[in-house]
Amino acid sequence: MAGTVRALLVGIDDYLAITPLAGCGNDVAAAEQVLRVRAESTGAALEVRTLRDAEATREALIATFFEHLGRTGPDDVAVFWYSGHGSQERAPESSWHAEPDRLIETLVPYDARTPDVFDLADKELAQLLGLAARRGGHVLAVLDCCHSGGGTRTVDDDATGGVRAAPADDRIRPPGVSLSLTTTRGLGDAKPAARWVALSACRSDQKAKERPVRGVTRGVLSAGLERALTGAIGPLSYRDIHRMCSAATLDLVADQSPQLEVAEPGDLDKPFLGGAAVLAAHPFTVSIRGGRWLLDGGVVHGLPDIAVGRTEIALFPIGAAQGGASPASAGPLARGVLSAVRVGESDVRITDGEGALDPARTYRASVGRAGTAPGGPEGHGTAGAGAAGGRTSTGDPGGGPAGEGAGDAGGDPARAAHIGRWHDLLDRRNPGTTIPVGTVDVAVEQPDGTPLPVDGTVEVRCPPGQRWAPARIRVVNRLGPTLFCALFALTQDHGVVPLLPGGGAWLGAGEEAWVLDATGEPTVRMTVAPGRSRAVDVLKLFVSTVEFDAQQMQQAELGADTSRGLTLDPATLDADAAAVSAQDWTTAEWVITTLAP
Repeated sequence: MAGTVRALLVGIDDYLAITPLAGCGNDVAAAEQVLRVRAESTGAALEVRTLRDAEATREALIATFFEHLGRTGPDDVAVFWYSGHGSQERAPESSWHAEPDRLIETLVPYDARTPDVFDLADKELAQLLGLAARRGGHVLAVLDCCHSGGGTRTVDDDATGGVRAAPADDRIRPPGVSLSLTTTRGLGDAKPAARWVALSACRSDQKAKERPVRGVTRGVLSAGLERALTGAIGPLSYRDIHRMCSAATLDLVADQSPQLEVAEPGDLDKPFLGGAAVLAAHPFTVSIRGGRWLLDGGVVHGLPDIAVGRTEIALFPIGAAQGGASPASAGPLARGVLSAVRVGESDVRITDGEGALDPARTYRASVGRAGTAPGGPEGHGTAGAGAAGGRTSTGDPGGGPAGEGAGDAGGDPARAAHIGRWHDLLDRRNPGTTIPVGTVDVAVEQPDGTPLPVDGTVEVRCPPGQRWAPARIRVVNRLGPTLFCALFALTQDHGVVPLLPGGGAWLGAGEEAWVLDATGEPTVRMTVAPGRSRAVDVLKLFVSTVEFDAQQMQQAELGADTSRGLTLDPATLDADAAAVSAQDWTTAEWVITTLAP
């Protein structure tokens, strides 16, 4: 990493018109120290602007964003770290497509909820982040706040901490008080590049907590992120950090799931504060929670039930401790076996070396069948790193991505593993599911709302002179009960792209979630790459009774170009109301062909 790390740290405990918090100032003080150590370790300069309490007015926050992060150059890194209240406000009708509850998420400045002062809406924040990214620098947002509604701020019954959720703002912004900053801040009609990494404390329907950590009140996400970064001198990818923060969060509270969102799949594997992403296998991780060692993968990730007692786990450090050996050159710290496999996580019984493990840390897990020594820290046996072998899937009879197996990797083991994971995900299904077919539907429409005609493989034609076709896509729970839904595009170049914000969403009967573009609009481009006459891609839907890590399945494309295709088959609908078991999941997949003009 070269250049300058420009950080805007906002911590608000004392509010002008809202109940105070206790740990936000502690969060940003620790954040500055963590950023300083990481910047110095890479030779980068660090320039920090901090807004605390009364300094963090809406106007000051926006102005500082422009003056400080707006100067981010192509070799720089911009960091926006916010610890404070999150809330919601009533969405204008034009935004209802992106807000099923007709509320938009907000950050709450110091002077919000006073006359003529509104929260900072998610669309406004996206525009500010786009401003920081417009010259090509790397942009990271850390949001340790509640992004759900939920009424009044409360303190948990055990009195050990609070939640960072301000009451929803019932006011409707009057004409002239726009959700866009372009009319007041001089951005004009230009649309800045919308590429950044965002790590949020929780899902939009959850509350972010603050708790005592080593005697100091902290936001749970901020404390987990500090723990993940402290003492690690090796490169940590955002994928690694998200898993470590998730483990640390769930070790403190039961109902808070940190969310990681990236603009491009490859950004998951970028090092913290930027750098080149590395094409590699994505092993699971293991951490202790509730006194048990848990692996962050289950049957939806490719670990079959028969793996219990027959699958060995080797544990390696993520990064390296100060003065320690590199994880790539060291042997495993400990070994174990899977003792239980559920939908989204599995139990691990440590059989050797448990004394070498720190219960406060998360470890990389190499998975292999019993009797075969799991490989180094990049190994990923059972879950399909090369399990597809040279087999061919049945997706595209015309020879699209499903016609290329791992045997087409040209002798490159990493490429073969990448393709193998793609095919393994395509073929993954649960024949014994009790979730009725058609409980969750995927609706694909033209931009004007006209349903796209579907009959098996769908053909979508790009307009003349254009290499992409617009569409609107939404996931709908038609029959209930409340289920966790994740929608992926399996692209022609063997990429796996989660299409719902945060990777997945809980949907109750009648609820829906839209696939949004980078500006928050419900229009998706189904693209044909230059030099090709068509794109043949696969849509894969996962539906589960429990939440799982959808980011675990994400991977970048092998080619440089992106092509996404989406469709559905309404003939699969079935209103069978069979009982659904507590731990259950199902999948569906379809093929779409996008034709160039």
